[in-house]
Amino acid sequence: MMTASSTIVRAFGLSAMFVFSLIGCAKPNGAVPDTVLVELPDGTTATATLGAGVASLADSTWEFYVTGQVNPAPAQATPFVVISFGPAGELTRFEHNTFASEIFGDTIYFDGQQHNTSQTGLSYTAGTYGAETSDATGFAFVGRLTAFAAGFNAANATATASGTFDANDPNTLTGEFSFSVVITIPSVPQTNTDAAFSYIAHRVVQ
Repeated sequence: MMTASSTIVRAFGLSAMFVFSLIGCAKPNGAVPDTVLVELPDGTTATATLGAGVASLADSTWEFYVTGQVNPAPAQATPFVVISFGPAGELTRFEHNTFASEIFGDTIYFDGQQHNTSQTGLSYTAGTYGAETSDATGFAFVGRLTAFAAGFNAANATATASGTFDANDPNTLTGEFSFSVVITIPSVPQTNTDAAFSYIAHRVVQ
């Protein structure tokens, strides 16, 4: 298990009751399924479709920090990822990404399509699936992502995160995050990784 400080360079997190499971498939086309089963923070489960979102996060962007390194986030602090959500609360992209950035790049688009990376011959496919509790106090996302080199599976990742909105501040999320990355071919520029840490996220207010 890596410490929070050692994971800041390759991490991603989300608060407000959120679960990620990033897993790959052996082919670029159809690399993510149409639906997945999402476990919500209240213990219930829901079948979520590819691209489904959470209304509580509609049209919002959040900066994520490792807890203890920034709380609240000063202007000079650097988030390990910035996550944006679309009009239906669907997770659209990571920016300033440090989660396995050697593989997936600085920006990751979660649209289920194949995208090239800055690494020659390396591409990825990513998709997310969101669901919210019946009382809207929490939510969960499942994301699936894989990297490809020359059309072959190059890396798979699994991540989980959970958290809640701050009861006194709707612009703050807190929670726990963990992830693992498994490299399937030796030419990918990163080693296998496992990490877990607490995080805090702040809404980007325009």
